[in-house]
Amino acid sequence: MLIGQEEFERLSRVCIAVCGLGGVGSFAFEALVRCGIQNFVIIDRDNVSVSNLNRQLIATMSNIGKSKVDVSCNRALDINPFVNVVKVKEEITPDNVEKLFGDIKVDYIVDAIDDVPAKIALIKFATSRGIGIISSMGMGNRLNPTLLRIADIYSTRNCPLAKKIRNILRKEGIAKLKVVYSEEKPIKPDHRFLKEETQKRHVPGSISFVPPVAGFLMAYEVVKDILGW
Repeated sequence: MLIGQEEFERLSRVCIAVCGLGGVGSFAFEALVRCGIQNFVIIDRDNVSVSNLNRQLIATMSNIGKSKVDVSCNRALDINPFVNVVKVKEEITPDNVEKLFGDIKVDYIVDAIDDVPAKIALIKFATSRGIGIISSMGMGNRLNPTLLRIADIYSTRNCPLAKKIRNILRKEGIAKLKVVYSEEKPIKPDHRFLKEETQKRHVPGSISFVPPVAGFLMAYEVVKDILGW
């Protein structure tokens, strides 16, 4: 009713890669499934853990210990039994990006991974092949979802991760990258709540209503770009 039959059919034919099925990626993936996209590659090596319960769509007590790609795929099939999902239970690294995608033609990449070298490799892969990509920047240590923005990475502010990625991309000669980021200055988390052995790891804090909004914004941008809005 909102986009028309022709545009709906176009969405059903494209293939979207969702890299990372955490607090951002799990919501982006399901939103894309629910709007009629039927072909996906989903990549995540992790299993659902207790620490995911505060922010990840697929994190429930009954899913603890299960593969994130398996749980996400099962949810997608429960929503739309005609969906086609290629599951990749591996970690993206600078050395394996091309191998992970294989011969699958991907129309757009949702980058919801945290590791900086892996993000750079994924961005370079998409850019070199003319594949659309949107990357999530830092969502940890933020509380205000109304300060999330979609922008080119060279226009971001108050995001340490975006700054780091921006500096690397400039050296790599990559002139643009669409990102979702927060204009909120990061809050310093109270690590006294962590176990003593993990207090020195600079673990970011997270909350239930920031990463999901980032995921929904990414899903919107994917659909918008594919349909040329």
